Amino acid sequence: MIVSHAEFTSSGGIREDFFTAYCSEKEYFAEEAEALFAAYESELAQYGCSQDSEMLLRIHLSDVTNQFEILKTILKDRRSFVSIVGQPPVDNRRIAIEAWHWQGAEKRVNGDALEMNLNNYQALWFKKENLRSAGSFDQTYEEFEALGDYLEKHNANVAGNTVRTWLYNRDVDNNYVGLVQARNKYFAGIGLTEDTHFIASTGIEGQMADVKRLVKMDSINYPGLQPGQMQYLYALENLSPTAIYGVSFERGTRLIFGDRSHYFISGTASIDKHGEVMYLCDVAKQTHRIMDNIEALLAEGGGSLSNIKLGTLYLRDTADADIARNIIFERIGKTLPLVTVKAPVCRPAWLVEMECIAVNDKGSDKYPVLK
Repeated sequence: MIVSHAEFTSSGGIREDFFTAYCSEKEYFAEEAEALFAAYESELAQYGCSQDSEMLLRIHLSDVTNQFEILKTILKDRRSFVSIVGQPPVDNRRIAIEAWHWQGAEKRVNGDALEMNLNNYQALWFKKENLRSAGSFDQTYEEFEALGDYLEKHNANVAGNTVRTWLYNRDVDNNYVGLVQARNKYFAGIGLTEDTHFIASTGIEGQMADVKRLVKMDSINYPGLQPGQMQYLYALENLSPTAIYGVSFERGTRLIFGDRSHYFISGTASIDKHGEVMYLCDVAKQTHRIMDNIEALLAEGGGSLSNIKLGTLYLRDTADADIARNIIFERIGKTLPLVTVKAPVCRPAWLVEMECIAVNDKGSDKYPVLK
């Protein structure tokens, strides 16, 4: 069992804990999953965490179609935002998890959403469990419409209150175009353009249990944000605006509270300021460029690589895992909670991509603390 942990605590607000966990290979999936969750639950207790504090639980599976029902039985009635994605973990493992805990928040499961209630804020996690449509364009559009309808019930909207999305796309090499076109159309319809802002996001290979489902979207949203509370991160000396190659997402978003900032760094690849792929066929140089790009994005918002609390590393070829991970650990530290999975990026020339969440104490007294 390998469990990694990071935390953040401020003097006036809630404590946050981040975990990743892998299990040693077992003969059968059920054994591996049960052993993983038993060890994870035991580890939580060492940090004063439990299922009550668990907010996000993302699970990466090697064969989601066959493993999904087994996993549902193991999870039972877990009261977290549970996201299950077919993205095989590296090192011949069948399952890996990443988790984010908040101490002291009130949780409420509401259909497809998890509502986290604090004194000063409400965080809404949303996913659409079932889709009616077919095809990556229609499914993506249906996902965004469902999110908009849900937020409207909370006096919120996608343009002003969605902080981060994760878009998983079955067979990204063939179905990503439909996803991009649908997102572009939806954003244009709600007034989001390159002259306003987009939303931080990862669009990556990921499978769902239903083989007909080509798109799955997770999102985190905050009603009631004040003007200026979200800062969009560009790092234009390192990265191009996404609109120049026809996509609509932000490279990163800083969400500013009174006592801290959250940094949501989108899936980041080896790209230059002209939108071109750098270092073809060289995973080591691509990984270093990713870290340079992430470092530049964080620095624009007053952060640093040392503030990263949770990372996900996506590989086209799992044989590259040790090369990429060693570079990341060299740049950030070996204690970083990091999940590494097989998940091709939207351009075949990109061998590796990374996303992350960072937290630091760079808050602003303009806004309430996260409490």
